[in-house]
Amino acid sequence: MVRRKGQLNHALPMMHENAHRVPLGIAVQAGNYIGQTGSDRVEEDRQNIVSLLHGFARDFLKVTYLFWVNQAPYFEEDVLPCFLP
Repeated sequence: MVRRKGQLNHALPMMHENAHRVPLGIAVQAGNYIGQTGSDRVEEDRQNIVSLLHGFARDFLKVTYLFWVNQAPYFEEDVLPCFLP
């Protein structure tokens, strides 16, 4: 949740500061595709934020593993097109 103040002030800086000490893995969970943790609501008219999430995890947090939850329709419509040729 790269746009949430609570996450930006606590969990994410801790991960960023320790990125080179241990391998990091994070999960993109239900609702993260629309910026709402735990939401199972489907938004048809949405901005695809997969590139934002991936870039933040790769470039700022330096994660080793990134797990994408298979939440329909976001996984098929947003995630797969970003990573498959």
